[in-house]
Amino acid sequence: MIEIALAAATLLFFAGLALILLRRSLIVWLLGAELLFNAALVVALAGAVRWHSPSGQVLALFLMALSGAALAPSLALLLRVKRELGTLEVDGLRLLREREAQDG
Repeated sequence: MIEIALAAATLLFFAGLALILLRRSLIVWLLGAELLFNAALVVALAGAVRWHSPSGQVLALFLMALSGAALAPSLALLLRVKRELGTLEVDGLRLLREREAQDG
């Protein structure tokens, strides 16, 4: 049972890492970060089962709260970037930085 949970966590981790490393869209990066959070959550729950301790469940609740707290401002920033640049590609952020350097 624990081996299956750790295998699922490994798959989530590498899927999240691949999304972050291989894609150029900020939305996909955010999705990759969420997959990394979920991998950590599965590992915490597997550890709680393995050692018969509720601390893994507490850590999982903390990770869920942290993930939700990080998601809201991230989406707000992405909406602002989309409004300013008209795109959510990473290259658009370089244009924004150059525009700010010229103005300031």
